[in-house]
Amino acid sequence: MLNHVNFTCTSGEIHTVVGENGAGKSTLMRIISGVYQPTSGELFINGEPVRFTNPLQAQQAGVSIIHQEFNLVPHLSIAENVFLGRQLCKKNGNIDVAAMRSKTAALAAMLHMDSDPDKAVCRLTVAQQQMVEIMKAIELNTQIIIMDEPTAALTPVEVKTLFEIMRRLRDDGRTIIYISHRLNEVFDISDRITVLRDGVVSAALRTQDTTKDEVVRRMVGRKLDNIFPPRDDACPGDVRLEVRNMVIAPGKAPASFSVRAGEILSITGLEGQGQREILRALFGLHQPVAGEILVNGKSAALRNTHSAMALGFTFLTDDRKNEGLCLDLPIYRNISLPVFHRLQKGPFLTIRAEKQEARRYMELLNIKAESAEETVRKLSGGNQQKVLLGRCLSPAPQILLVHEPTRGIDVAAKVEIYNLLKTLARRDRVAILLVSSDLMEVLHVSDRILVVYDGGVTGELSAREATEESVMRLATNVAEEGAAV
Repeated sequence: MLNHVNFTCTSGEIHTVVGENGAGKSTLMRIISGVYQPTSGELFINGEPVRFTNPLQAQQAGVSIIHQEFNLVPHLSIAENVFLGRQLCKKNGNIDVAAMRSKTAALAAMLHMDSDPDKAVCRLTVAQQQMVEIMKAIELNTQIIIMDEPTAALTPVEVKTLFEIMRRLRDDGRTIIYISHRLNEVFDISDRITVLRDGVVSAALRTQDTTKDEVVRRMVGRKLDNIFPPRDDACPGDVRLEVRNMVIAPGKAPASFSVRAGEILSITGLEGQGQREILRALFGLHQPVAGEILVNGKSAALRNTHSAMALGFTFLTDDRKNEGLCLDLPIYRNISLPVFHRLQKGPFLTIRAEKQEARRYMELLNIKAESAEETVRKLSGGNQQKVLLGRCLSPAPQILLVHEPTRGIDVAAKVEIYNLLKTLARRDRVAILLVSSDLMEVLHVSDRILVVYDGGVTGELSAREATEESVMRLATNVAEEGAAV
């Protein structure tokens, strides 16, 4: 809900909008892009009043948006998605498939994306799908490009490429409105910053004249002294999970590692090096071609998600929209899905027990919603992520697999989730396996870090001693003196 928001951006600038989840960022952007219509107020483009009733009108006026939740057709190709609704045609009226493929290939090369334009979007990783969304916005050639969390699924290398393109677009006179929770990126790319809090503008700042502490204070109304929990020494218990010579695909290197009760082990690397497949194999979502998995010292066959959950695994997917949440079901039903058997009274499921279970996790995770009955689709992206995390915690897992746990989460919520992960490990003795593209997150939340390259482990580092440079050396398979291999 927005309350008398005044917002101005100029040509040739990158203007970042920040705020907590639910502060109104996405609502404001959807009004500018024609998805929502305001109940009051005026919108001006190039000094002329406009009123959009749909996104097509906004595009025709020079406004495009990259949504946080992707708007792609999974079974169409990359090229078909890029030109969806705007197909290129020959003089005879037939669709010019070759021209669309050629333009898509050029856009992919500009973004350093190595994918066939004919490849179906459903076969792409989340990061690659994000690149397709960026390609769509660039191809529209609009003067105002809104980017809602465009780097959430990208690796540092991909972020660097995107920022180079954003600066090039800015220098060509385009306006880029950029929404992000990653303050390092905000200060790296922004010319100006607008802070929203509870639907109102808390501050409008020139980036060079402010600090991260000031922005955070304006966002949450208080100072956050430490984003990451204090560093402590883990006292790991018995080995909960051991992986021996797992090969995720033919021709890939084998990976071996173990995770103990009470510790957080991170797996990181450049996009597409196997960390995603390793994590999904442990939840029965990907079948490796070789290797052995042991749970509590016993060999385990993880053929599907049911067998994984029976052994104490739960999994937080990196794709909450398509794999994680039932968006049109209420909060309480989403959280209770894995524990129906525990909430039954005889053969019947009791809604009262479901709601009680949900309220427990809504309080624990500080989920902002009117009630447990609210439909998940109506929540902000960050609160949707918390609902998904609540579902993962409801079965009381022994082994928690988390993929991008803070994607689309504001700074204050990140603090809560980092502290929760640390509590689950230290107090509840959960073995946590974390995969994240946020290197600072990996360095500050983990106890140990495994770096993968081409499916195999190139090195293991103590998080206390690891640095960005030492991780990136291993991620590019450049050995670092003194690193454990």
